Amino acid sequence: MQTPFDPPARNPYTTRLWVGIAVIVFGILLALDNLDFIPNGFFFRLWPVILIILGVGKLSANRSEKGLSGYVFILAGAFLLVVNFGRASVVDAVGPFFIVALGVFLVTKALHKNRGVPPELAAHDNFISTTAIFGGSKRRVSQQDFKGGELTAIFGGFDLDLRQATVERDQVRVDVFVLFGGGEIKIPQNWAVTMKGSAIMGAFEDKTFHVPAIEGGAPRIHLVVTGMVMFGGLTVMN
Repeated sequence: MQTPFDPPARNPYTTRLWVGIAVIVFGILLALDNLDFIPNGFFFRLWPVILIILGVGKLSANRSEKGLSGYVFILAGAFLLVVNFGRASVVDAVGPFFIVALGVFLVTKALHKNRGVPPELAAHDNFISTTAIFGGSKRRVSQQDFKGGELTAIFGGFDLDLRQATVERDQVRVDVFVLFGGGEIKIPQNWAVTMKGSAIMGAFEDKTFHVPAIEGGAPRIHLVVTGMVMFGGLTVMN
């Protein structure tokens, strides 16, 4: 337990630390190149590793949603490595990525428009809305009146923990969309679950441990999972 005299907890893996590590790696690679320990020109093809290191540093220093820039650095570094060591031109490599980006944009816009969530519900603090694209999302819900949610994973994954959530009504709905990714939803043992989604080259899995209802006891909360899974999987567990 932290007392008023304890120093505030700090994350030692700051961006400045990772910039220093990137500079050290740069200097070592440059020295190896100058001393002919590595083939000529190899260093200049390997430099995107520095972007990957900076991306890892940003993710370590900032674990909130603002850490998206870390993923951008990592993807940019990995992409440039592929270009430097591959035989294709930059245009050949960039073109398909623009097509993928356009597809992701169209999918997210369509989901936002057609999911049918009432605006007043979508704006409620106890309604969960999360999107993971080329990354991950992890949420733990402890609200006293959980209203439901909509979860999206495209080339990524989500983890929603509802084991500490309470629901005022006897039923709550969570809509999911998974494309080339995966997701997990954890619920209390006294909840029941019904899968009403569609799976195309994917799967909805109910791995919950069902506790028998107690006669005369409180009614069980019913979680209804709707949506679609394509080339991925969704698992509901206790």
